[in-house]
Amino acid sequence: MKKTLVVLLLICFVPVLVFPGSEEVDVYAYLYRASLTNSAQLDILQNMAEAKLTGAGEFYAWALRRLVSEYSNIKNSTERNAAAEQAMILAALLGAEKYTPAAADLWLVVDGFSEPLVKAEAMMALGRIRATGYLPHVIRVLDNLNMRPTPDRLNGERIAFGAIISLEKFQDPSGYLPVFLASAGWYSQRIRNQATKSLPFIAKDPSPFMLDVVRSPKYDYPTKFLALQTIERANVDVKNKSEVAVAALAEGHRAITSDQQLRTVLANMRKLALGMINRYRPDDRSIYSLMERSYLNGFDSQEKILAINAIASQRTDEAADILSKFLKAFNDTAINNIPSLNTEQNQLIREIIPALGITGRPRARPALNAVASLDYTPAIKNLATDALKKIPN
Repeated sequence: MKKTLVVLLLICFVPVLVFPGSEEVDVYAYLYRASLTNSAQLDILQNMAEAKLTGAGEFYAWALRRLVSEYSNIKNSTERNAAAEQAMILAALLGAEKYTPAAADLWLVVDGFSEPLVKAEAMMALGRIRATGYLPHVIRVLDNLNMRPTPDRLNGERIAFGAIISLEKFQDPSGYLPVFLASAGWYSQRIRNQATKSLPFIAKDPSPFMLDVVRSPKYDYPTKFLALQTIERANVDVKNKSEVAVAALAEGHRAITSDQQLRTVLANMRKLALGMINRYRPDDRSIYSLMERSYLNGFDSQEKILAINAIASQRTDEAADILSKFLKAFNDTAINNIPSLNTEQNQLIREIIPALGITGRPRARPALNAVASLDYTPAIKNLATDALKKIPN
């Protein structure tokens, strides 16, 4: 609407409602109030949105309050659709204005309108205006959606998207776990990707949340594995990463299942945890029994080798003792003239011997010295010689 027309309308009409802001806002407010149908009101709001007015928050809040109070009495489907469009526009405009006094009515839109896109827009507005009193409400919406797919998946995804963006805008750590669970939920890739993108805006350090997921019985093992992957990718202190890794290794050994798919998930979680323990060297004595268990009962050779390397990385007497025990088992076999090593055994001994050298602990010497006098191949004996050179006298 051109400025000259705005002035003429102001001269011609005396609005009952006057809102702080420009004369143009006053004119739109008058026209909106005088409109008898939701369709006509929608046209005015669309013009206001296109005009990108500022300082109209109070008017938008008044219009939304009126819309919410009248919505239940609208019977005509065309008018109800227009009302839903109005609610979306008003929510977006209030969010842009960051008009906090409208929070209660925005939540009434979430609670009272059936259209998923309307609910989503109202929740996003609540996040943009940081209406913290309604943060638990938005969290509850997403928690409920995360539990299971909705009968109409598209509608459920639309509401979830709004909740995720809302929690991103709130930037409150209490919203982290629901959004994290959405990133691994039943939703389409688009929604899961958005949840993943939103996480860093909600909390810079996901460590306490991921530790809670790994340790808590509320979450399944694929989710625990995702938590471990998330903390490994995060830019956080290595101490925090190692703490989650130790917890994940313990969880990976706790579960017993005959389901092959789940066994693979558990094995992959243990493998990642072992790799992280190798890199970050946590100061936690419980890891020794866990690492030894991965070697003795590992899902495959890869897990066993990762366990060997993780043990060696600790460079402690306890690490040297455990690895020496592994090598002694092979030495005892050689003493008893048991047939030559199979492929996996040959692979493991070739990892254990250098690992003992990595520990650098003198107590690793006896098991290594024994290799020279037993019926091993020259290649294995050379590995023992090289390992001994790395251990100080």
